[in-house]
Formats: sequence, C-alpha cells, structure tokens
Amino acid sequence: MTAWNTLIKQQCVKKLCSVLAVSLFLIFYSTLLSAAGYHAHQQIRDAAIEYVRTHIPDDIRIKEIKAGKIDSRIHFKQCSQALEASSSSSKTIARNWTINVRCMDTPTWSIYIPVKSILMRNMVSSKTTITRGEMLNKNNLQLTEQEISNQNYNHFSSFSDVSGREARRTIRPNRVIKSSMLQEALLVHKKETVMIYAMNSKLKISMKGTALRSGRYNQMIKVRNNSSHKIIEALVIERGIVSVNF
Repeated sequence: MTAWNTLIKQQCVKKLCSVLAVSLFLIFYSTLLSAAGYHAHQQIRDAAIEYVRTHIPDDIRIKEIKAGKIDSRIHFKQCSQALEASSSSSKTIARNWTINVRCMDTPTWSIYIPVKSILMRNMVSSKTTITRGEMLNKNNLQLTEQEISNQNYNHFSSFSDVSGREARRTIRPNRVIKSSMLQEALLVHKKETVMIYAMNSKLKISMKGTALRSGRYNQMIKVRNNSSHKIIEALVIERGIVSVNF
C-alpha cells in the first residue's frame, strides 16, 4: 500500500510539473511576442472567448469554453487599443462559433477564431409516461439540467412554454420535451355545446351553438347556432368558445 501511495504521489508530481511547465512556457512565449512588438495569441483567443461568454443567455450555464489555437508562425502587430470581436451568426445558443477578432489600428488586422462550448440548461422533460392525447402539466413534467446538443436544440425551458398542449404520441419518462412531440390541445369537441361570440368594432353578442367538428386554438370549425339552426364558420379562441365577425 505504501509503494502504491508513493507511485501515485510521483505521478501527481509529474502531472503538476507538466502543467506548470506549459503555463510557464505560455507566459514566456507571450512575453517574447510582446517584447518583439507582436500581440500575444492568448489575448486574441481570450477576446473570442469573452465575446461568446457575453452573448450566451443568462439562464444557460457554461460548463466549458475553448478557443482554437493560432498557428505559432503567424504574428500580429501589437494593438494599441482594445481588440474588437464579432460574429456573423445571430444565434446565442450554439456549441460551435466562429469569431472574428480584429485590431482597428492602421493598418488593421483580423483573424477568425473557432470557439467550442459545452452549455447546460434546465429543460422541460417527462416525469412519468405521457400517453398520446394527454395534456401536459406540472404533474407529468419536470425540469432537469441537460447539455444542449443537436438532439435537443428544440427544447423548452419553462412549464409555461408547453401549457395548453398535448402529447402527439406516447412519451416515455425522463425524455426532453421537443416541439415535434406536441400539438395544440383540442379546445372544442365535436357535438358539444359551445358559446358563440359574434362581434364587430361596436357590438358583441353571445349565443349558444353546437360544434359540428372538433377544433384546436385558432382553427376554423363549423358550428350550428342552436337558436336559428344556421351553420356558420367560427374561430376557436378558448376552451368551449368560438367567435365570428359580422
């Protein structure tokens, strides 16, 4: 056991020395570049990283963020002002970025730096099995922190985002909820009694009717007026409520 502990300590010392050596080399190399009138590569990479860091939404946790290395044979004149960074992409949630870092001195110089990030976010996921047609609510949902990936980009981060929707198909427990799994819930069912609101800019009249087909939010359906027995096209606006303009 003592020999094993000694071996572990020796390996740890080697790793520590290796990390220390790399750190000292980077500091020494940056000093040499600065003394020669060149901008340190690490400062350029840091500018790219900082741009990404400040553009990621506050509710996302950055687990890791790294900038690509710059060819050691390429040198940039020391910039007399703060470096500027930008991206042509409008995305604020991405794992891979391409950041343009530039110096506005005369003459100007710029370079594109690839930046990779590992991002974590609370996502709405299924707590229990949700059957097809079942309404989503806090009883069958939960919030779990997940890494943002290609498979779950179309996720939801709040229960309110899925309120009023139902499962398009059966969803097993602990699955991140995606838009493709959901559909708007039926607000009006065929043959049920509904309230019809007939309105214009000056007048609003209500009457009862019978839905001749089921409908979801903002969907046009046929409804029979229970008083006149006239069949009309009406817009589904709420649970059991439709509207028509006149």
